Amino acid sequence: MKRNKKTGQPNRNLKSVLELVGISNLAFAKALDLDPSLISRYLSGERRLIAASAQMAAIADFILERCNRLQDIQWLTEQFHSVGLPTDVSVTNQFRQNLILWLASDGEILCKNFGLAKPADIGLFDPQENYRSMTTADDVQIGCLSIVSELFQILQNLPHKSIIDLFISNDRIGTITNQDISDTLIKQIEKKDLHVRMIVCVSGDPQAMSQILNTYISALVTGNIRLSIIYAVTQTMINQIAFLIPNRSVLLISETNGGTASPIAITVQNSEFITDIERNFEMAWHYGQPLFKLYGDNFSRNILEILFTEFCSPGSLDVIKDSINPIYMSITAYNRFLKTRGHNQDEFTWRSTEFARFKQGVDNVLSANVLFREILSMSRLTDIIAKGSCRMAGLYFMERGYIDLDTEGCIAILNGYIEYLKNVPNFNLVIVDNLNQLHRNNCWQLKQNHHLAINYWSGPEPIMIYSNQTMLLREFQAHFETLWEQGQKNLPNRANVIAILQNTINQLTENFGIEQKNNQDSYQI
Repeated sequence: MKRNKKTGQPNRNLKSVLELVGISNLAFAKALDLDPSLISRYLSGERRLIAASAQMAAIADFILERCNRLQDIQWLTEQFHSVGLPTDVSVTNQFRQNLILWLASDGEILCKNFGLAKPADIGLFDPQENYRSMTTADDVQIGCLSIVSELFQILQNLPHKSIIDLFISNDRIGTITNQDISDTLIKQIEKKDLHVRMIVCVSGDPQAMSQILNTYISALVTGNIRLSIIYAVTQTMINQIAFLIPNRSVLLISETNGGTASPIAITVQNSEFITDIERNFEMAWHYGQPLFKLYGDNFSRNILEILFTEFCSPGSLDVIKDSINPIYMSITAYNRFLKTRGHNQDEFTWRSTEFARFKQGVDNVLSANVLFREILSMSRLTDIIAKGSCRMAGLYFMERGYIDLDTEGCIAILNGYIEYLKNVPNFNLVIVDNLNQLHRNNCWQLKQNHHLAINYWSGPEPIMIYSNQTMLLREFQAHFETLWEQGQKNLPNRANVIAILQNTINQLTENFGIEQKNNQDSYQI
């Protein structure tokens, strides 16, 4: 029998998955509190399943609840793989999204926009017809999945190192922390080295701002997102996000205040409108309160003073370091390495003097029973053993840019850690198996309840992020406490930590023929 074109193609994927979980059309409809005839129309293609609809979300959740066998998950994973969807089943939200895209009638167009699948892979419906049914107008997107598709296209077409201005009218707007939207933005920031100026109007709800900070923390520590806040939120019916691509377009996302309706978005390319938005954004940026300051490598003297305040002023200090810390090497070892850098006498003198000032400052603070806690990465120690060197920012009194600390220098730092652990009870060190991506190639220094400094060294030159804003400190401190607890569970006492450090030293001396020397600068209170 010839099928009516308007009817569309049957939803074979939905039929297959209902067979997989072993449920009849009638029982399926009853479980979801839907009319059985509606399920029949979904299966026949008379009605289309729209990715952003409430019915689609309910269907996906129901199916995932019923797929409680390993073979069920394996079967679904095979289906996703066959159409080019990501198949990392460890990411629950991604697996759910895959199921929605695979089942929905508009899944093909969304996959195409995501760059996840070839059109021919799915090909059971007319993409143009379904795209029209997904929106109420040609330029309006409804629901987070549709908005993500639009945002992805906008960002994908941007040149590397483009600037994006992002205005958030209320920190309670849920769309900005939606995982699909935030993941899309963060991935494109990383891929294209995009630079974002973000303004958030805060409501006074610490939980709301906390969620934003936690969502975008990976881009904050790289300096790719510069965040400013405005304390000026009034009661509104609609909250908005404006993604401004200067001189090109504005993606306006609107969300009802505290409602259940899906967010909507519209892309505006009217030049007058864009000009007005740009002017208003610059005014808001001027009057906003930056959550942190960003220092490039050309501010090395400023950075040294910030580091001095972190390490050498009264108060507890917490450090997470994807490297090893030169401050714990002896003055003799430091001067030995400094002489290899080719500095003239004046340069050598001030750098050596600065290090000695820091060293004395750290010892003075520790002698006052102030708590120091530092976290190191086991994978970084393993890397040092393999290479016989450690790459780090040269901001530590040595030179601008980056340095590769030689084997003898690495051993000197490791010996320094051991000396402090043996002689200073209030100096504490844990080693975690592997720091996650958030901490890769950076160092956090948290002066508890006062300020935060982050050195980041993955870019062309090292940078430092500095902040004394309470809301930011709170989030970073929470991350530290979680990681510290993990490290303490793995290595519950100082002897375990010392043993790992000593073993690292032994392997370095054996692998690279370095003669072990007595430490003439052992720490003493």
